[in-house]
Amino acid sequence: MSAIEILVIVFSVLIVALVFGRYIYKKIKGIPTDTECESCSSKRKVNKMLNSIRKELDEEKCHCNN
Repeated sequence: MSAIEILVIVFSVLIVALVFGRYIYKKIKGIPTDTECESCSSKRKVNKMLNSIRKELDEEKCHCNN
């Protein structure tokens, strides 16, 4: 194999690894991937915000009772 073939193989492997790495990172962090529709991700964001608001309200109730 020549040096050019080795470089092409290395760069193609790096590109594939970066693509999969970005996909996995987005899935772990909850960022919508390109395959998800916008309405699904916006529903998830709304549910996440509602849960955080409920948690804050529950904490305020606990402080008022003390």
